[in-house]
Formats: sequence, C-alpha cells, structure tokens
Amino acid sequence: MTLSDLRTTLAALPFFAQVREETKGLAPSQSLRIKGTAGSLPAFVLADVLEQTGGPIVALLAESESADYLRSDLEQVLGSDDRILFLPPTGHDPYDPEQLSDTLPLVQRADALGRLRDGFDGLLVTSVEAISELVPLPETVSDETLTVRIGEEVAPEDLMDRLTGQSFELVEFVSEPGELALRGGILDVYPFAGGYPIRLEFFGDEVDQIREFDPQTQRSVSRLETARLVPNLGAERYTEGGHVTALDYLPTSTPLALFDSQRLVESAQERFETASAAYVQRVAEADAEDDPPHAPEERYLTGDTLSALIDARPTLLFGTFSGEGDLTAELKATPQPSYNGDLKRLRADLGSRMSTQFVVLCDSGSQKNRLWELLGGDLETGKPPPADLIVESLHEGFEIPEASLAVYTDHQLFDRYHRPTARKRKKARGGLSLREVKSLRPGDFVVHVDYGIGKFAGLQTITVREQTQEAVRLIFQGNDELFVNVTALHKLHKYTGKEGHQPKLTKLGTGAWDRLKARTKKRVKDIARDLIQIYAKRRASQGYAFKADTIWQRELEASFAFEETPDQATAIDAIKEDMQQAIPMDRLVCGDVGFGKTEVAIRAAFKAIQDGKQVAVVVPTTVLARQHTETFIKRMGRFPIHIAQLSRFVDKAAQKEVIAGLADGTVDVVIGTQRVLSKDVAFKDLGLLIVDEEQRFGVGAKEKLRKLRPNVDTLTLTATPIPRTLQFSLLGARDLSLIQTPPANRQPVITEIHTFDRDLIRDAILYEVHRGGQVFFIHNRVQTIDEMAAMVRALAPDVRIRAAHGQMPPATLEKTMMDFMDHKFDVLVSTTIVESGLDVSNANTIIVNHAERHGLADLHQLRGRVGRNDQKAFCYLLVPSVHSLTKEARQRLQAVEEFSDLGSGFNLSMRDLDIRGAGNMLGAEQSGFIEDVGFETYHKILDEAVQELRHEEFADVFADQDTAPPPPEPTVDVEDDVFIPTTYVSNPVERLNLYRRLSDLDTTEEIDAFRAELTDRFGPAPHEIDTLLRLAAMRPQAMRLRLPRVVWMNQRLFLTIPEPADDPYFHTRIFHALLEALNTSGTRYVMKESRSGKLRAILQDIPSLEAAQAHLGTLVETTEALIDSEATEA
Repeated sequence: MTLSDLRTTLAALPFFAQVREETKGLAPSQSLRIKGTAGSLPAFVLADVLEQTGGPIVALLAESESADYLRSDLEQVLGSDDRILFLPPTGHDPYDPEQLSDTLPLVQRADALGRLRDGFDGLLVTSVEAISELVPLPETVSDETLTVRIGEEVAPEDLMDRLTGQSFELVEFVSEPGELALRGGILDVYPFAGGYPIRLEFFGDEVDQIREFDPQTQRSVSRLETARLVPNLGAERYTEGGHVTALDYLPTSTPLALFDSQRLVESAQERFETASAAYVQRVAEADAEDDPPHAPEERYLTGDTLSALIDARPTLLFGTFSGEGDLTAELKATPQPSYNGDLKRLRADLGSRMSTQFVVLCDSGSQKNRLWELLGGDLETGKPPPADLIVESLHEGFEIPEASLAVYTDHQLFDRYHRPTARKRKKARGGLSLREVKSLRPGDFVVHVDYGIGKFAGLQTITVREQTQEAVRLIFQGNDELFVNVTALHKLHKYTGKEGHQPKLTKLGTGAWDRLKARTKKRVKDIARDLIQIYAKRRASQGYAFKADTIWQRELEASFAFEETPDQATAIDAIKEDMQQAIPMDRLVCGDVGFGKTEVAIRAAFKAIQDGKQVAVVVPTTVLARQHTETFIKRMGRFPIHIAQLSRFVDKAAQKEVIAGLADGTVDVVIGTQRVLSKDVAFKDLGLLIVDEEQRFGVGAKEKLRKLRPNVDTLTLTATPIPRTLQFSLLGARDLSLIQTPPANRQPVITEIHTFDRDLIRDAILYEVHRGGQVFFIHNRVQTIDEMAAMVRALAPDVRIRAAHGQMPPATLEKTMMDFMDHKFDVLVSTTIVESGLDVSNANTIIVNHAERHGLADLHQLRGRVGRNDQKAFCYLLVPSVHSLTKEARQRLQAVEEFSDLGSGFNLSMRDLDIRGAGNMLGAEQSGFIEDVGFETYHKILDEAVQELRHEEFADVFADQDTAPPPPEPTVDVEDDVFIPTTYVSNPVERLNLYRRLSDLDTTEEIDAFRAELTDRFGPAPHEIDTLLRLAAMRPQAMRLRLPRVVWMNQRLFLTIPEPADDPYFHTRIFHALLEALNTSGTRYVMKESRSGKLRAILQDIPSLEAAQAHLGTLVETTEALIDSEATEA
C-alpha cells in the first residue's frame, strides 16, 4: 500500500465520482458544498478534481500556516510539487519601514506570479494574508522579467546595466536575491525566482553557458538552456502602473476551493483595517520631506473586493464555516481518534475491527519498524502487524466508515507536532556565511603557530629569488613585520577568543611565544593525564552488563513526542552498547538547548530500571530537579515506576520517605540536587548515575560524584557545546556523544528584528498572555532592570510581571524562577540568567532588548528558552534603530533571524560557545590559555599533548589502538611564480580565502574539484593556478613521507629529513623504506647535511615542477608499497 494506491481506492468511491461530475458542470458564481472530508481528505479531493479538470484551481484558506499544510499534503498525494504552486505572504508588517525580513517569501511570490502569468494549469495554494497584498499587473511582470537563452547576443555590461536599473545590487560575490556580480566574462545574478542564483558565462557578447549555482559554495549545480531574471516584484515601484490580486492572473472560470469561506472575507477586512491604522500612524510620524506612503487601497485587498472576486467564480466549499452551496456532496468521514500514545487501546481496536482496513502513515523508516513490533508484528520472521504501515507523511488522519477504511498518522497517535514537508528549494539567506566567518580583513588578529599573535595587514606581492610570490603581511608588537608565504597558510589562523576579547600582540625574537606554548602544553598535559588515568581505571574495573531492550523499552521510545534525530539515535545506540558491556560506562552527551538530551537520559534510565537497577539523576539547581522530575514522570507515567525528587524544596517528612525508599529499593529513580550525595542517602542497588551540567557543581560535590562512580554506569549531560575537534583530542579519554541537530518536527521559532517599539512590546505580551502563555523579557542591565519592569507594567497593567537578576539573594531568585514555572505570574523581566537550563514549556514569547549588544551565541541560547512545546513561538529582537546598526551587527541579527530552525547552520557562528565548552570541560584556567594563544593553536597544543601521553606514558593502556603521533605539517617551496593573478580574482579577501582552502586540500579528488570550481566561478585557469595546485598536491605527499620541508629549485628536489632530536624518524619503517625507494628510483641523489645541521636528500636533474611532483608521488607509492609488503611478510 502506498499513497498512490490509497488515492486510487478513494477515487473509486461514489462521493469522489459525484464531486468530479458536479465540478465539471459548475458555472461561474455557482458553488458545490463538500461535506464530511475530515483530516487530510481535502488534498485527495482536490488532487482528483485537478486530474479531472486539468486545472487551474485555487485553494484559498484563512491562515498561511493552514495553506502550507494543505500544500504539503497535496505534494505528498500527487507525488511531486510540479503542479502545485504556493503563494505565501511577504511576512512584512504593514507600513513598517524598519523591519528586516526574510527574502524567501519574496522569491516564492515573484516565482508564483511569473508562473501564473505564463499560463499555470496546476493548483495554486494560498491564504487570505497572501492574496490581500496587491501585486503588479501581469503585463508589468512580463515587461520586467528578462529571459536569457544560450546563443543569445547581449553584452554582459549591458545586461548588468539593465539589472542595476531594476535595483539589483552590484557585489563581489552573490549570496542573496537581488544581487549580481560581474567577473570578466562571467555574470552571476540572484533573481527573485527559482531555487538558485544564475551564472551566465559569455564568449565575447554571446551567452555561452547558463548554470545554476549554490550561493554557499559558489559551485554550479546544474545547466540550463534559458534563465528567467526576475526583480523583486514586491517593491512598490512595480505597482505604480496598476495593481491587482494574484487571482486576477487566472481566468474567471477557475474554480476556487474555499476553506471556511465565511471567515475569509472577515479575515481580509481585518487585515485591511490593521493596514489602515498603521498607515495613519506612519503618516502622522513621517517627516515633512518624506515621500508619502501608498494608501492602503493601493496595497491591500478589502473584504468587499474579495467577496466580489469570489462571487464571480465557481466555488468548492470545504470546512465547517462555509454555509450552504447550490449543490452538495457528502462523504461522512470522521477525524482520526485520539489515542494519547495508548498503544494498548490501539491494539485492541485493530483486533476488534477486523473488517476495517487500517493504514498507518509513518514519518520515518525507524518509526515504521518500531510500530511494526509494537502493533504485534515481528521484523525477524516477517510477520506483519494488523495494519498497513507505510513511510509517507500527511498532516491528519481520517476514517471513512462506508469504505471500511481508517488512515492514521503516527504523529497523531503520539500527539506529536507535525511540520509540513519543506519545499525542495535553497533558502535564500543574508546572514553570516562560512566564508564571512573565516574571512580576514586588515586589522583582524591572527595567530601564526610558530611566531604568535599579530595583526593581518593584507596581501602583498613580493619577490623571492627573482620569482613573484603573494604573501600575507602580519604586524606584531612594536610594528615588526612578517611575510607569510601563501604556501604556508596552514600555519596561520584567524584569532578566535571570547567575543569582544582583544588579545595581546606577540613580540618577535624574544621567545615569549614558545614559552607561552610550553606553559600551556604542560598544564594541558596535567589535565589530559588525569582524564586518561580515570579512563584506565574504569577499563580495569568490573561493572554490570545490562540486558537487551524489552518490549516496554520499544513502547516508551515509540511514544517520544518528536522524531529522533540521527545524532540522538547514534547517542542512544552508543549508550545502550556501553550499558550492555561489563565495563562501567562513562559517557558525556553534549547537545544544544532543546536538542533532546533529556530524552536520551530517560531511555538510559528506563533501560536500567528494566533490569531492576536504581537510577540517580543529579542536577545543580532545585529548578532543574523540579523540571527533570516532571519530564520523567510525564514520559514514564504509564509504567509501574516510582520516581521521587530530593532537594531542599521537598519537605523533611517526604525526604525521609524518599531516602527509605532508596534504601529498600521501592524508589526506582531519584532526581535531586547535591542532597542526593549526602551521607544519609544509600541505594539498595544503584545501576546508573546521570549528572546534568557537571561543570556547574562545586569541588566538594564533584569529589562525591567521583566516589559514587567507580563501578556504576555514568552518563553526563551538558548543554554547552563541546567542539567537535575537542572530541577527537580526548578520544579514548572519555566517550563523547554530540547531539548537534534539533528535533526535525519541532516548530521553528518565528524570529523578527524590530526597532524598540512600546506598541509592539505591548501587543506581543498581550497576544501571548491572552492565549494562556508566558513571556521572557530580556534586559541585560541590572542597574536599569527595575525601570524596564515598571515600563512593561505600565504598558500591560493587567498582566502579572516580576523582575529577576543574578545579584538577587539565591533563595529569592530560585523562588522567582519556581513561581514563573508554576505560572504564578506572566512576564519575567530578567537579565541573561535564563540563558540556559530553564525550561518553561508554557513560555512561548521572548523579547530581547538591545539585541545588538548580544553575541550570536547568547542570542541563540536565549531563543532556545521558547518553542519547547507544540505552540507557535516568537522571538523579538529589539534594537535602537535598524539603520544605525553596523553591517556586522545587522548580519549577526539576520543570521539569528534566518536560522530559526536552530541546529547545524548555527555552528558557523558558535565559536564563543565552543570556547565556553572547552573551558567548562577542561577547567576555568584553560579558558585563559585559550584567550592567550587562540582557539586553533590551543587545539593544536591539546592534540600534541594527548598524542604524546598516549604514545609515551600510557602506551600500555592504548596498546589496542594506533597511538602514532600525526605527521608534521610540511612546508613546500618552489622556484616559480606563486600567486593568484589579480586579473583572475580581483577581490583580495576572496584570494586569501582561496589560498586558505588550497592549504587544506589533501587528496587528488579534492584538488581536481577545486580546479573545476575555479574554472566554474572565474573562467579558464592561468599558468599560476597550475603551479599552486601542484604545490597543494605535494604537501600531502610530503606529509605521508613525514618530511617537514620539500623544495624544488635549480632543477633539484630537496627533501628535508626530520631531526633525530625531534622525531625518532631514523628508527621508523618509513625512513628505511624511503631510502630503499630512493635507491631503486633510477634518479641520481645525494644525502647532505645543510648549514643548519639538517639532513637532506637532494634529487638531481628534475627539470620542471611537474616532474618534481611526479617524482615525489612515485617515492610515496614505492615507500608505502615496501612498508605494506614488509607487514604482509611479518
């Protein structure tokens, strides 16, 4: 059974035949009332009508969100989005000139108008909010849309002039709609149409190639024959020649499918009145010299106009509030019943209704497998459950008694939020890209691994041995200069410390940098040594091996309110594997706010309880103890498990009861603060210890935790991201699981940037409070927080408001937080103390005052406080004036606004949190070292320290693992011009980025891909690029031979051998195999000691760089083949 089969089954019902027949003969102004189409059935009805009539059809709903769900359902039912067109609202508040907004809806709207003008014959799905915004005349869209074809004669400069006349902005590199860039014979344009920007390659004045490209990587993704270059049709200039609604683009014979038609006209009129009020206010506030805004009648649809548009067209009426039609068709379907995760009742229904065909739509393959077993099937034997399980997604299930058919969705079975499927389009973005995060600009602090911290002073062309090279110029303390060859950029990093921290410049030639690195390495080694000793002790001790999962475990996991992410699934599997071994588990689970760490802990705890073991969950605050207790009870409530809380907020009598229950085994799970670690608390059989945010405990508590741990499985949770590189550094010292992606079906937080506006604050608070929710208002100044709270009280006098900040007495602060959790008041005006840890699922609006003063990491953490349930959540970032923001501040805020889904995109901008994470994991002193030497250098030192310990002091502990230290980073110099010509890439920032990327290339495949990218973006590569790419290929070759330096000059190839003092290289198999490879290579060579005492192999008669690369490659292959043959013989 598939959705296609289901559609065929439904189409055969008499109701569907009637709808097809009636629709065919429906005259303008005639209506067909369609009753009894519960759940997602309207999508099946409309898909059937579309096939019957051939289109076009319009589906009009009151709300944009409902329209998106219908769009998603239709795409699933039809099997593609080819015949579905979605027209969203712009998302602009009427007459708000300061609002920064997402460009994606603008692209979708311009795209939709272009397709409607071209005679679209599918199904347009839209909302009243979307069609209320008037659009240009169809002929304006035709006139302003530029279609370019391969072979067409047009000068790139003329095309650029035409586009800049349409308000396209000329930039260096295109990254968002409305931008264009000209580089030689290549013109990049990001139109307001399609999913990708367009790259036009010219041969003279002829369009030679048209490609789509990814704005993030700047790489081409597909070829086209033609391209539509559409400007921002939402700009006011395009409606000056006349305005219409999107419906006016279609013939009046087009059927309108109206959902709750009585609400549509009211909704349009309400929106028009809101716009009119905003217009009046805007006119009153405008300066005399400002151009007057367009009147509401020229920008928005009135209720009467919409009513007239509807009356002139044939209509299909869906929904309860649609009145009576001229004709009626009724199905008598019912909504999917609510089971609230009660699978026992579902199994009973499946067993008792044998004549009904049950279909369950599963959001993923893993959920299908889980339900297969939970509903009575057996995956191993292939025995099916009493329902068809298919991996498809619809918004809502339904039952059709007359057809003996029940179609259920798994997310409704477990009361999960369901997100509409995303359209397969690239999201336009204007925030920070990886390129911008890594870009160096003059004045930026940089770290050279060998020389220390300096300031970047740009690229400079220099002459070395009569060869032209481009070098990076650095300024150190006392204005000392250093030029770094572009082939040695792997030794150079942009300095990253805590946001806003200014490092101290290094004095060259004093040895201070080497001393600082040595001091850092010594302390890092001490910490790493402690970690490895704990690891060794754990490996030697005996723990308890838990049994495999039970049916109850699978039932608990199937009832999870979100679809688990791949990261979560990997973490859960790793934990179960650890628990099922006799070695005590010690795993750290690191994941961002709201990414599902608690669920991972709940599953581990449940597994331990299944084996009759007790579980202790230790948290740093009473607030967290309370939160976790509520979550555990909510998740495990259907099972016979006793969960208790132990903290100073629990009265003495109850505490005694809990302690007695732990001693006699009647309490299965205890969740508490350090009280759990007290001497009077003893467990009958503790099997699992879960520690949340261990870095927030004091020294004494940490010591008690350590004593509790030796033979008990331990799971530690932290919300502060631990950088991935740190995971590799400590590999083997502590098991780490990273959860870096949010639950896929969690609602994104609607994020908007606004100028500080009392009316907006009042409206946001009242909207949230009236729907029963609560509000965080963040004002990060203790001195003025009471004034801000007073202002908020004056704006909303009937709302309960309290203030909180970190300088309050701890007991008072704790009580305020508890009261907020208990909904004893509505608005919490506070500093950023709520940044992490506080989970108030009823709080779904957060307002951040002076958002421009917060770093990306802080804003991200703050927004994570809301959107924790299935309610739509809002985050308002308030700034003094959008126009007064620096470009960096604006980009930072836009990045937050656009990454509303949290998760991976934010990794670009979370260095500040990475640094906090490293400090929390390795101790506060380490944060100081990170600031002294920079994040990347610190990591390099940490890597070296851990490798040295594993190779030397703890070789026996890691005997079963490869402990060979990584090869040194080699330097490659050549007698040739080494630079990217400015005639090829004129932008110095981009040249530097390309040099940086070149220094990171490791394989032939990567080098070939890089060459292809350069040709794609900048045209055919000149000779100098060949030189750079050969250098890039020689660096990993040198690394494989563990050579610190390779030089080609005067037709000789110099291979520098590592010094014995630094590396026991002369005793390695590589050295002996390399000597043999040299002796059998047929090339003349000599071994010589240089003036500085370094031993070098010098290969003679190497006429070209190409020959040098080939010789080095042959040496690598021969050396590695000799090592492999020795290993085989051994």
